[in-house]
Amino acid sequence: MNKYLKIKSKDIFYLLLIVFSIKCSDSGNQVPKKPQDSLNKNISSSTEVTKPFKKFQSTCIPYHFNLNNFFNSQVSLLTGEKNHSNTTIFNHPHWEFYSEYISTSWTKLEQQRLNKIKQWREKEIATIDTLTHTIFYPFSGPDFLTAATFFPKADTFILLGLEPVGTLPDFSKMTPEKQQEYTSSFTNALSDIFDKSYFITRKMLNDFQPQKLNGLLPVLCFFIKKMDYSIADIKYIYKDSTASIKETDYFSKPSHKPFGVKITAIKDSCAKTIYYFRYNVMDKFFNDSSTFYQYISHFNNYVTYIKSASYLLHNPFMTNIRNLILHNSIAILQDDTGVPYKYLADSTKWTLKIYGEYTKPVKDFGKMGYQIDLAKKMKSDSAYIPKLPFHLGYHWGNKKDVLLFALKNKQ
Repeated sequence: MNKYLKIKSKDIFYLLLIVFSIKCSDSGNQVPKKPQDSLNKNISSSTEVTKPFKKFQSTCIPYHFNLNNFFNSQVSLLTGEKNHSNTTIFNHPHWEFYSEYISTSWTKLEQQRLNKIKQWREKEIATIDTLTHTIFYPFSGPDFLTAATFFPKADTFILLGLEPVGTLPDFSKMTPEKQQEYTSSFTNALSDIFDKSYFITRKMLNDFQPQKLNGLLPVLCFFIKKMDYSIADIKYIYKDSTASIKETDYFSKPSHKPFGVKITAIKDSCAKTIYYFRYNVMDKFFNDSSTFYQYISHFNNYVTYIKSASYLLHNPFMTNIRNLILHNSIAILQDDTGVPYKYLADSTKWTLKIYGEYTKPVKDFGKMGYQIDLAKKMKSDSAYIPKLPFHLGYHWGNKKDVLLFALKNKQ
């Protein structure tokens, strides 16, 4: 099927939520008034940081891990690396084909997207490195790739989605035929983020089934490895019978199904931490009485990054996660699918810079997500809005992308 015929959204589940939600409409005012419903019993979005930000002091956390481990050996195979420990497996023709596909696709990705993002971030947002090294990326799926490209100095990444965690493959226990089936499923899972910059969850729901990739962990670790990290350790995160959140060793069998994973990775001789949580953050599940809400609220003073998020934060059933982002973020970098412009337009709270071009959401979302106030702002300031040298997001057909970079003002 021609890839330009139809653009799929981030997640079928998310689309169902949007279809059955009460649609929010923007006021149409160029300078929107503060919404009256922005306060709720769980978080007040008007509560801001009251102390000036302190300059972030970068520290290198030493590590004491053996990097010659199961995690690195299996993920090295997924990246197509040929090293002394896996030479014989490449005797099978399909591995040669797979390795060449990964190498060619990655080189193209670097040339057409990653290198351009790196150059742009050094010019436009590198100062954020002095404020924090923690990144929050809701609605991310396994897309560590983009977060690590925008924020290479970060040492803590918190990813959040609805995809199952799963396990890494053990190729030593597979026949050559099963290995070929697995690598075929893996290349299929990567194709959309290579081509379009985001995952199509309709396909992920199929690719991440137990009989195929078995969760997003293989893809997440693939990106960690390709971004020049070594994987030192993996622990599952689960909620026990007392509703406490615990960690357990990757190779143990917890009595409760894990809803998250904690990956310790090494880069430049320093330990980094990558979290992924599978959790539905609709208000009915995500509020101050929920264990996960209390757990994740301890992370703060982070940069929130949002891309291809199905305009979920425009909806009233996502008030709590939206307010958490506004309250705990010292900066937000996002496309138009993230926090609505009206919440960032108050110059007493945020210093906002806009990049790129703004156009209506792709047809899958109908009128959902179109922001009249943002369109007016970009039209009136068009002479001062820099273009983007790269493409990210749903508008891969016309390349009309917009990025908003909001830095919270000192109070």
